[in-house]
Amino acid sequence: METQAEDKVSSERPDLDKVLEKITEIAKASATGDYIYRGEPECYDKVSSNLYREYKKHIEAEPLNMMDLQTEIVQEASGYTIEKMDPNLILPELQHYGGKTNLIDFTIDYLVALFFACDGETKKPGRVILLRRQSESDPKAYEVVTPPRTIRRAEAQKSIFVQAEKGFVEPDKVVCIPADLKLALLDYLDKHHGISTQTIYNDLLGFIDKWNIHESAYMAFYKGFDCQKRGEYDKAIAHYTQSIVSNPHNLLAYSNRAAAYRAKGEVDLAIQDCDKAIELNPGALDAYINRGNAYSDKGEVDLAIQDYTTAIALNPEDVEAHYNRALAYYSKDRFDKAIQDYTQAIELNPECRAAYNNRGVVYSRIVEFDKAIQDYTQAIELNPESAEVYNNRAYTCLYQKEWENAKADLTTAKEMGFNIVEFFQNVHESVEAFEAKTRIKLPEDIAALLR
Repeated sequence: METQAEDKVSSERPDLDKVLEKITEIAKASATGDYIYRGEPECYDKVSSNLYREYKKHIEAEPLNMMDLQTEIVQEASGYTIEKMDPNLILPELQHYGGKTNLIDFTIDYLVALFFACDGETKKPGRVILLRRQSESDPKAYEVVTPPRTIRRAEAQKSIFVQAEKGFVEPDKVVCIPADLKLALLDYLDKHHGISTQTIYNDLLGFIDKWNIHESAYMAFYKGFDCQKRGEYDKAIAHYTQSIVSNPHNLLAYSNRAAAYRAKGEVDLAIQDCDKAIELNPGALDAYINRGNAYSDKGEVDLAIQDYTTAIALNPEDVEAHYNRALAYYSKDRFDKAIQDYTQAIELNPECRAAYNNRGVVYSRIVEFDKAIQDYTQAIELNPESAEVYNNRAYTCLYQKEWENAKADLTTAKEMGFNIVEFFQNVHESVEAFEAKTRIKLPEDIAALLR
């Protein structure tokens, strides 16, 4: 396990180093003055207000007096308020609800600005703008405005507004954010500073604003789910990956992609996805079960048992966790523990045929044949079409020398398509080897069936 952990840290370290270098670059740039910050997911030609950008689409004359235009907008907007509002309060409200104003969004926290520089566009480089609170060359070039605390999102974003007559400002410093570093930066900001889509856009309007991201994430997830049900695991993985790119907090996408990786035999990738799902939500029951399954596939049974045990602690009534832990205990010859978990699975779901069959196998191993036959019989009652269970019950009857019952079950299993000869030879090599080992002489008709 130490080697595996070291390999994981080694593979993650280059991105972490680059993330810390970029944050340090912004911090050092900030140390030389009193700055406010703006994050932009693309490198636009100007740091401008949405009002300026709207009018520049249609009017080429320069300069436009954005402040005069904004005054007219506020006057008209005041007619839509229930009671007369201060224009200084109307402006932030307009900005919050997507209206066109001459306010340019900034923040007093460069980490929040870094989030905006990375969020929403992962294929193009972004930038963090540093602007002095007051221009050194022209103190009247722009004004810094603090929004009212009545807007919840403004407080979460540590917002501050800048407005200038021209509708744009010249940045004092710019820190470029490479496209290939954006996801790692977003992950770091979420993990270590609690800065994420949910905390930055922390209201229903934020959810609506980001609906295109949510929608694409949901759509990709359910496409993946549909492919996974059909056994098209490569396609499922591609869709889940797309969902994760759209929404890096999509817990179910990580958990389901892990299951798809495991189905392909890529258990290390499955474990990595489960690790991420658990990191996003330490109470993610499915992620612990999926990781336990992957550890079982790798033969790391003790780790699998730990994960199943955690899953059971999260939900003591989860049948799958008990059932899978029983399988793990059985593989370590801890038969008493396996019986306990199979029994618990049966109590939680009396229709669990596989739990009866498997508990019967354990009882056979510890030579409690009567209990084994009872469990096999119950499993057959739940599913009379299971040839494997008939074969298992036949073996127990052989040890009990119940020849007629053994012959009947072997015949039934064979007629249902189960290769009773191959199974017998895999376990005992031959009839003669079985008789030598068990000191049980098989009747000739049964011996013939097994040859």
